[in-house]
Amino acid sequence: MDTSRSADWLAKALVFSGRPDPTWAVPSSVAEELLRLWAELPSSAERQPSPPRLGYRGCLLQAPDGRTWESFGGEVTLSDGDTTQTRGDPGRRFERLLLATAPANTLPPFSSN
Repeated sequence: MDTSRSADWLAKALVFSGRPDPTWAVPSSVAEELLRLWAELPSSAERQPSPPRLGYRGCLLQAPDGRTWESFGGEVTLSDGDTTQTRGDPGRRFERLLLATAPANTLPPFSSN
């Protein structure tokens, strides 16, 4: 897989209503780590509750080829435009690693609740 240009991998935090959500480039080394993590996650037949309409609703990783991973509440869903696949991530490792790539002051402060 060619991940040579880090700007080709994009992240988005789904945090706002009525204004654009923050987006940023993901380094290719982290994208590769996220793909390895995805490969280790177990398939999930059970859907978690949908995110709230307001506030934090998860985060997205978009690959240069258009595939998108959406992570929220212990699940990660891969969509390639034709199919979707959901895997469990009870420790939210995928989500936390992706959010950790956000540049300083990109994300609003999250509540610890």
